[in-house]
Amino acid sequence: MCPAGTDNVRVLLAGAGVRGAKWARVIAEAPDAILTGIVDLDEARARRARDEHAPDAPVEREFASALAHVAADAVVIATPPDSHHSLVSQAFDQGLDVLCEKPLSDDMDEVLDLIARADEAGRHLLVGMNFRYLPTSQRIRHYARSAELGALSYGHFTYHRQRDGNRHDLNDYVMTMPHPMLLEQSIHHFDLLRYCYDAEVESLVCDTWRPSWSTYEDDCCVSVLFRFENGVRANYLGTWTAAWNRMDFRWRTEFEGGALIQREQFGDLVRVDFDRGLGLRGSNFKGDAEAETPVPETLTPCEAFIDDTRGLLAEFLCAVRGEAEPVTTARDHLKTLLVVQACIESMEKGGWMKLHAIRERFAVPDSGGS
Repeated sequence: MCPAGTDNVRVLLAGAGVRGAKWARVIAEAPDAILTGIVDLDEARARRARDEHAPDAPVEREFASALAHVAADAVVIATPPDSHHSLVSQAFDQGLDVLCEKPLSDDMDEVLDLIARADEAGRHLLVGMNFRYLPTSQRIRHYARSAELGALSYGHFTYHRQRDGNRHDLNDYVMTMPHPMLLEQSIHHFDLLRYCYDAEVESLVCDTWRPSWSTYEDDCCVSVLFRFENGVRANYLGTWTAAWNRMDFRWRTEFEGGALIQREQFGDLVRVDFDRGLGLRGSNFKGDAEAETPVPETLTPCEAFIDDTRGLLAEFLCAVRGEAEPVTTARDHLKTLLVVQACIESMEKGGWMKLHAIRERFAVPDSGGS
């Protein structure tokens, strides 16, 4: 994580909804940022965020007006995906760096256009994949890259949640969008698999469906088998329509020398050191008393959706000040979006999809970069 700098970056926030309100807090509390304005079509919502976090910041309904009247070095965009292309483009026209919530767009051509516009304008374009900055994610990535537990072999990622779209404290636009689970939730998990395993997807097969009691109009259950370019395999199942209201998150990663198991969405990561000879002793089906004892990983405390967002904001501010090249960029996000696109095509056509074929169709270089 880039440390706080000495120069304050002036940040304009577009969107004061569920996610935007968290951005307002994080920007306002950052020691090297100033929240200079908030834009939202719902002025009352924007004023609530302003009054709570930045009492002196002006409120605007129209983004173009805010760009004209609010002094800013950078913009954070936390609006629905169908507005992203227009808002990011306007910000680039004003010479501003941008951090935009995911997905950058659900239209691949728009994503490629925004990446080209960022290059032409010489501006940074980051995407809100903040879960990379969870202490659990950073620790899993450390083990995958350091080989402390030996070579990474395979993973199993499950996410069961009964997310009722009618709740007042949730974004409601996802209830009618296509592929809501894929584009709004699974995209985070696919990004974590890429980032934490430090590997790119070679091919996948996917299925999606909608249970009868779902509050979403389109498919909200996703099942994927991944093959990564380095030979690693992963099995994923995620849903927003579970039949139990208890949140059930479990991400298990197998190495030659042991396993990492994350048992809660924002914490509870344990390490198991594999005793190969133990399989020759005791019962065939070992319970807790006979198997290796999981050891909790020591992690820094984390306030969900806040501390991870702080890490992403720090990366953005560091890039805006020209102190380091960012990693969580639109060009990197494109690689995750291509995985999502491959999932959609696999579900529609049936069978395995190779990522190089998707890249070639959209004229995306294999190397990608950041």
